[in-house]
Amino acid sequence: MTTLLSWTGIDPHGPASIYIASDSRISWGLGKHWNLGRKVFASKTSPEIFGYCGSVTFPIQILGQLIELIDNGLLLAENDCFIVKLEKIRAKIEESYRNQPVSQHDVCEIIYASREGSRMSSTFHAAIIRVSRSGILTERCVLPEVSGIIASAGTGKPSLKNSYAEWIGPMLQDPEGRSRTSRSVFGAFCDALMSEADSYSGGAPQLVGLYREGPAKNFGIIYNESRFMNGIEVGSSPFLNNIEWRNSMFERCCGETMKILKNAQRQPRPNNKKKI
Repeated sequence: MTTLLSWTGIDPHGPASIYIASDSRISWGLGKHWNLGRKVFASKTSPEIFGYCGSVTFPIQILGQLIELIDNGLLLAENDCFIVKLEKIRAKIEESYRNQPVSQHDVCEIIYASREGSRMSSTFHAAIIRVSRSGILTERCVLPEVSGIIASAGTGKPSLKNSYAEWIGPMLQDPEGRSRTSRSVFGAFCDALMSEADSYSGGAPQLVGLYREGPAKNFGIIYNESRFMNGIEVGSSPFLNNIEWRNSMFERCCGETMKILKNAQRQPRPNNKKKI
């Protein structure tokens, strides 16, 4: 399976961002795997992001199709509320799933996150879409009041939980959550991935997200001193900085040098958490 998670970033004015991250490993029986599988998707025109875990063939097909429909204005309307968007997406997933041969009806989970409005009037939303022979079920997620994990899934969930507990352990006495940040979540996720505690999770991290305005973002990741996007390594290009890059500490980086940007906020590791 995989490690799949979503979290929200909170600033002094309230929710400011929402993200979905995953590893890049696709596994078969007998210990065979491939570390270049795409697992997250972001619209280029709308504030819609997705990630999946479980079976691969169906979700990677339907999510690619949904993104194309969304990007071309053929599925969602600009004034749709989140409930309407979620139902439109659920219905399309069900239509596609029911047209598969019954023998191919495998199980998967999809995390979907979106935004209504823009800037300071914006609100973020997330839901889990569970796909199985018993139906396509949706469950809206409750966003935390401080920066933190909204939902997680996959075989790597226990490893992520343990790593995140180590990251936020010293912060548990902080009732206002001032020390809980996106860095804590993403750093814990990368540590869990590097630990190889879950044999079904591996490869480079993948990351998509939403800010208070604009369409979704597909982030480049600096990992093990290399550049990755959607799990595949990125070589030299004059257009590297056309996208936003983050390292395993969630620090903003230059795509060319792979170093932290001069004006980027440094994100130190917790005192109790040594680098793996």
